[in-house]
Amino acid sequence: MRTIVTKRLTLLPVTSANAGALWRLLQEPDLRDYQDLPDLDRTEFLRAVSARPRKFAARTVGRFEWLLHFGEGDAEPIGWLSLRVAESNPLVAELGYSVVRQHRGKRIASEAVAALIEEGFRRARLREIRAFCLPENLSSRAVLRHNAFTEDGTLARGATVAGKSVDVIAHTLTRKRWTALTSNPPATRS
Repeated sequence: MRTIVTKRLTLLPVTSANAGALWRLLQEPDLRDYQDLPDLDRTEFLRAVSARPRKFAARTVGRFEWLLHFGEGDAEPIGWLSLRVAESNPLVAELGYSVVRQHRGKRIASEAVAALIEEGFRRARLREIRAFCLPENLSSRAVLRHNAFTEDGTLARGATVAGKSVDVIAHTLTRKRWTALTSNPPATRS
């Protein structure tokens, strides 16, 4: 995995060396409002991260995560992103992301997700990226819409959050659609 740099952000790959920072970030209670995050203690979490693949490439399966930082990544992370690629279909990944409360509303998630989409389609040669979010998570839905995902409908009890089955809206972005949009960006007015 490689470090991804955008105009304002740095996405640092999660490794054994910095997995503790992700574990601390995931303990923030509001990050669990819309997601079913693993309830592992620090030791279990570090062990799980060390067992993950180290290379993000075509047909490599597993969970790949990045810590999200402003600038060059020297300060504490302000969020995280992940792509999960299942063995059953190594051309499709599931996207996950979150930004800590004090940095929301600044288009940080939109910028970071755009960078991770490019990484997934270019480096890993994914064919499709999927995302799922709760209907009431309007901010997350806006991030996905901003990044050209299409809504595919609601999955009744499609996820578990805080131990409860919840409905989720499925979203999809295909490499074909992304390529068409990025190779022919909309004209801007002068």
